[in-house]
Amino acid sequence: MSEGPSRVAATMLARGVEMSAGAPHTETVETGASSVVRRGWPQAIRGALLAALCVAALGQVVAFLALLAGGLADASAGQAARYGWALFYAFHHVGLAFRSPDLRLPADAEHVLAWPGGYAVNAVVAFALLSGTALAAWMLTRAGRSVGEAVGGPELRRGIHGAKVAVPYALLSWITSWGLSLRLRLPDASPLSVHPSHLASFFWPLVIGAAFGALGGIRSAGEGVWTSPWIWETEAWPRRWHGAVRGGLWMLGLGLSLSLVGLGILAIVDADRTASLVDAAFHPGVGTGFAVVLLGLLALPNAATWTLVPAMGGCLEVGGGAGTSLPPYCFLSYGSFFGHRLPDTFNSAWGYPELGPSPRGFLLFLLVPAIAVLTGGVLAAGRAQVRGHMEGALVGAMAGAVFAVALTALLILALVTARFHGPLSYVATGYFRYGPYPPYGLELGLAWGAVGGAIGGILRAVGTRRSRPVHRAVMPS
Repeated sequence: MSEGPSRVAATMLARGVEMSAGAPHTETVETGASSVVRRGWPQAIRGALLAALCVAALGQVVAFLALLAGGLADASAGQAARYGWALFYAFHHVGLAFRSPDLRLPADAEHVLAWPGGYAVNAVVAFALLSGTALAAWMLTRAGRSVGEAVGGPELRRGIHGAKVAVPYALLSWITSWGLSLRLRLPDASPLSVHPSHLASFFWPLVIGAAFGALGGIRSAGEGVWTSPWIWETEAWPRRWHGAVRGGLWMLGLGLSLSLVGLGILAIVDADRTASLVDAAFHPGVGTGFAVVLLGLLALPNAATWTLVPAMGGCLEVGGGAGTSLPPYCFLSYGSFFGHRLPDTFNSAWGYPELGPSPRGFLLFLLVPAIAVLTGGVLAAGRAQVRGHMEGALVGAMAGAVFAVALTALLILALVTARFHGPLSYVATGYFRYGPYPPYGLELGLAWGAVGGAIGGILRAVGTRRSRPVHRAVMPS
């Protein structure tokens, strides 16, 4: 009966020792609430400014490269700078509000998108070019880490301080959004008046900044987050979660990388279709084609994300808003392929033709999620140093859960949405979405990640057991 109080006392002593050892020498004695509110702001402001400048610089580089190549027609340097700043908002999924007196898009894209072509429109289109989002995430993580290192203290408190980066970052984005307005002239298109949504220009940078700033703050503690008695009561669960987080992120990274490899192979195999796409991009001119290539490079992670979900058995679709009677229209899956149009068919809901199944060769894309989740499960179990089959399966399934959550967050950013206002909003709900539906992506991620990760964890546990040396007892002579 005496072991319980002794164990509690030992835990409290260990926590107290860590707290006193982790506090910086320059820290003054102040209440926890006062410390959280008052400290870390100078470092957060500097980090937010540096992150915003780096992300904005990427947009400016892309815009001025397009200008030098002749891809912006007769635009001036000042107009090119405005285009570059608009890309800053496109990196953060901030909606771009646009008006047109008579909507027409290049290559009749308004018909492909099921938009009301030929009418005056007032709409907001939101998307994220994920290469720029990745740069923003990296810079904000570094900023949060610098704040956490400056403030010190327990891991969770470092995370709270790191999230402060989001406030000046979002304010800077919101303030500058009021000064940005564009008049966009695309080839063979109607004029478009464009400006960022002011509410979204604050909300999305705030969310992204808080998430990655907090992550950086927590990471400033190094490996302490996996050993801190303030968070964990036992040795087993931090070891398991450390492996699961690593394995889940490997699942996502490897799945995206293999998806890009698959797209590259497909582009080589179907050379005619690839050539037609290149011709369409460069048809208005070499400069325009170069600008399209630059935007395509920024959207490479989007293409990988949009490929990974159909590879797992999901669907690349267009859908309406909540409450609409319009069923989603799937244009890329194993059972529906946009290159296989069924003759004499018509989808009355969307005005598209009915589609047949994809070619059998597309089934090779099943290897993408299979390899990703098995590898992630093996790595997760190895990092967690599992001690048996059951623990290997558990850690692998936990890695699958991390993979599903990370994939869902990525799908939310990669989703393209369009919301129409005014008289034309009677079309469905006035809302359209393009890309894999995030809730379905979560379900697929859990299914693939949990099963494949568990199998990978078991395989690692079996391999570890076989590699251990066998000690045989020697009988005395």
